[in-house]
Amino acid sequence: MTWILDLLPNCLRLLHNMLARIPHPRVDYVVVEVAGSYPEREPPRPPMLQRMVAPPWKKPGESLEALRCRLDRIGAAAHVRGVVLRIRGIDGGVATAATVQSLRGAVLGLREKGKRVVAYLPEADLPTYYLAAAADEIWMPAPGHWNALGLRVEVTFLRGALDRAGVVPEYERIAEYKTAADIFMRSGISKEHREVLESVLDSVLAEFTADVGKDRNLEPGALRSAIDQAPLEAEAAREAGLIDGVGYEDELPARLGSEERPAAVKPWALAHRRLPLPYAWRRRRPAIGVVQLVGTIVPGESRELPVPLPLVGSRYAGCDTVARAFRAAERSPRVRAIVFHVDSPGGSALASDLIWREVERLKARKPVVAFMGDVAGSGGYYVSCGASRIVAHPSTITGSIGVIGGKMTARGMLARLGLNREIVARGEAATLESAFEPYTPDQLDGVRRRMSAIYRTFVGKVAAGRGKSEEEVEAVARGRIWTGRQAAERGLVDELGDFTSAVRRARELAGIPEGQEADVITVHPPRAAGVPAPAGSPAGLALGGAVVASALAAWATIRELSREPALLLMED
Repeated sequence: MTWILDLLPNCLRLLHNMLARIPHPRVDYVVVEVAGSYPEREPPRPPMLQRMVAPPWKKPGESLEALRCRLDRIGAAAHVRGVVLRIRGIDGGVATAATVQSLRGAVLGLREKGKRVVAYLPEADLPTYYLAAAADEIWMPAPGHWNALGLRVEVTFLRGALDRAGVVPEYERIAEYKTAADIFMRSGISKEHREVLESVLDSVLAEFTADVGKDRNLEPGALRSAIDQAPLEAEAAREAGLIDGVGYEDELPARLGSEERPAAVKPWALAHRRLPLPYAWRRRRPAIGVVQLVGTIVPGESRELPVPLPLVGSRYAGCDTVARAFRAAERSPRVRAIVFHVDSPGGSALASDLIWREVERLKARKPVVAFMGDVAGSGGYYVSCGASRIVAHPSTITGSIGVIGGKMTARGMLARLGLNREIVARGEAATLESAFEPYTPDQLDGVRRRMSAIYRTFVGKVAAGRGKSEEEVEAVARGRIWTGRQAAERGLVDELGDFTSAVRRARELAGIPEGQEADVITVHPPRAAGVPAPAGSPAGLALGGAVVASALAAWATIRELSREPALLLMED
């Protein structure tokens, strides 16, 4: 009976596909705009009230999942010759290099289907050029500039400001490369911190020069020289072989066709009506379930704050929410394997361990393939290390197997303000979590012991999950971060690839034959029961309540993380 439920939508798609074959209006090339941050999957749709009060900069942009669907439809259209990628900008810097590599994979996949891809760049910084290089041709207007200026990481150290404010940071770390708290503890960069950042920049830049050099048939040395000489005017970039042509966007139809018969170049908003839709008999096919962990790992439920907090950002992956998603995937008879998408700098040690347990428990029943996005370090690596396989981009930031712990003490700040906070306590550890009382020597010893125990547990679980000795893990741990390629060379990652590579590996581990179709579905956790809003609440009251709720959520998140003496967190 389930096929009957699919019959009506597929009949409508059949009608659409028949109309799409009508030769007029002609579509030779489809313009696809590329701009934004491109998360891997479509996020869950937030409640109506949350959508109403969300600021404009928090509106969700297009995901890689949605972009791949668009390119797949273009690839299936026999009458369409190719795509014009109008690349306006890709959010982020070094930490989002893996996203650009995913975008490149989608472009190369379209070219493998026989479609011509032309990139049009009004301006070309390094991320946009990295993507454009995957196209057959690159065009730029004459006033444009090739601005691939290289890579940089900027770190602001707060110790001087904290000293002036009378705030004392009391943080410990295991080990020397665990630098997440250095912005509070130090006034400048340590040699270990600099060593790690230089290693990551060298690795990411090497990926860029190798990939672009292959795309453009350029020697890596020539490409590095161009980066050192940037910015270059469009004509100089063309002479250097960095782009293929100089011209305005309105000149593209004649260049892609001829003066007598210009190519019909249509924007997606008009062209999508002329593209076939795939049929979907999903209820009869096996599925690969995708469980997402995006953001700082915290106890309780996932949430998103309207304003990011220093070091921990604005998105929080709650261990309870992620656990419910895993258990929903476990119960589903359709889901044969799970791709665990992790994009997180870590967070709570306890919450990370509870998620690790779900992975460890589930993989005995169904394969779990961890797929690392832009960042999967510290707690992000902890939750991944027990998976059946680990797939990462070459430029994913991962590793950071280490622990930090401590607190900020603000008694001096109160004194400077003329305030005196008296504390009356019973129990030697009663002031352990107080922000107005420094650690006693015994309390500090206790924090260090707990951190050491968590670090040993972390190393042991990595060793068990990766099939290594603890001594081998220790050699690549100590808080050091690695790119995906560096991690693969050291056995922390099984293979390099994108999301489609992880899905392919999950299919293989699940025993799904290569020719058999299988769906890829995002597993959304069952909703926790919430308190409904009173009926007929005025809109202004609802808006005020949402703002207050956001502020309370931010405060609760700060308290949750600050109350843990030990965190699995890396700088993001």
